[in-house]
Amino acid sequence: MKKLAPLAVVATLLSTTALADVTISGTSEFYYKDVDSQIASQKGDSMGNSDNEIKFSFSNKTETGLDYGMVVEMATVADSSATIDESSLYIAGAFGKITLGGNDDVTGDFGIGEQDIMSEEVTGTYTNSSIQSNAGEKAYGSDSDKISYIAPSMGPLTVGASYMDGGVAGDTDATAIGGKLAIGDNITIGATMAEQGVSGAVDNESQSIGAKIAFGDLTLIGAMSKVEGADEDIDTVGAGASYKLNADMTVAVSTMESEDSLDVSGTEKENLKQHMAEVSYAIAPGLTGFVNYTDYEYKNGGEASTDDDGSVLQFKIAAKF
Repeated sequence: MKKLAPLAVVATLLSTTALADVTISGTSEFYYKDVDSQIASQKGDSMGNSDNEIKFSFSNKTETGLDYGMVVEMATVADSSATIDESSLYIAGAFGKITLGGNDDVTGDFGIGEQDIMSEEVTGTYTNSSIQSNAGEKAYGSDSDKISYIAPSMGPLTVGASYMDGGVAGDTDATAIGGKLAIGDNITIGATMAEQGVSGAVDNESQSIGAKIAFGDLTLIGAMSKVEGADEDIDTVGAGASYKLNADMTVAVSTMESEDSLDVSGTEKENLKQHMAEVSYAIAPGLTGFVNYTDYEYKNGGEASTDDDGSVLQFKIAAKF
């Protein structure tokens, strides 16, 4: 009987330890793009299969109703090493949901921008990175380690907050808050605020608000945002609309304008105008084709970058598994 004791212990552990549910999913995309740009190095056509991802999800649930698990997203590129895009654990229950680790902050859960009307966001090839390319939320800290909390819905209202520690010095800490309000069955309003400390300079701040209205097959979005920082005072507005033609095909359009009042040369401010159109077609369950066209005009104002006026035409096939 003594020889069987270790086996009995193992059997007991197996019977009392919950086995996690494991889900593996993936996406793969291939595109052909043709760019007409004033910048010679940006002009021309290209193709790629660079936006691929494998997602591993582990989940468990206790007898008391507590959910917990982990999510790891791995980005893959041909002839290159795979990289971990996001990796975090979560704990959820009646108290809400807590996410710990490398993941987006809550602005992505609550922000509404005009480009959300589309499945693909094909921006122009202007070379400046400070002007805003849409009127939606702006996050700080990307997928760096952070703590996020989303509270249980309070009727039509949902809110959340995130905090990222900038390290020992503590001078690049970032916080974000957001909320969504559902008005009836077809109107949603989303708002976000984010801030990040900058050592020895003006802190970065952003605010956004947007509304989404659905009328059957027609969806409309309007949004505006403000981004401030060292030499940055950027106001952006945008609007978009989509219409579901049938069960397989949807058309969408959007327009936006962003302007930085602190980057000025003479009377010209840094400015971006961008207009987009998209046709998507469901080829088969999980397999979709997209045609996107973007027309843009960028003026550098006082920014150390190059004026650019051009367009982008892209064809893409995307598969989800």
